[in-house]
Amino acid sequence: MNRSLRGVGYLILLLLLFGLAGGALGEIIGRNFKSLSYLGHYSTIGMAKPITFNLKLLSLTFGINFNINILSIIGMILGIFIYKKM
Repeated sequence: MNRSLRGVGYLILLLLLFGLAGGALGEIIGRNFKSLSYLGHYSTIGMAKPITFNLKLLSLTFGINFNINILSIIGMILGIFIYKKM
């Protein structure tokens, strides 16, 4: 694929897909194999409390959290590798 046809959106899509697949695989393996239970553990990165804007007419709440485990990181690295190879 031509480099000019690829964009940042394609990279983000690959990172999300491979990160989600890795995270799901880590959870499945961590639950089913006691010796590999560390693959199911994750760290939460994000906001402890969401930000709320109360405008009397409208209330807006913003917040984001990422639950990352070892296999989700490996999946994202694989997504970057595939992006660079295409």
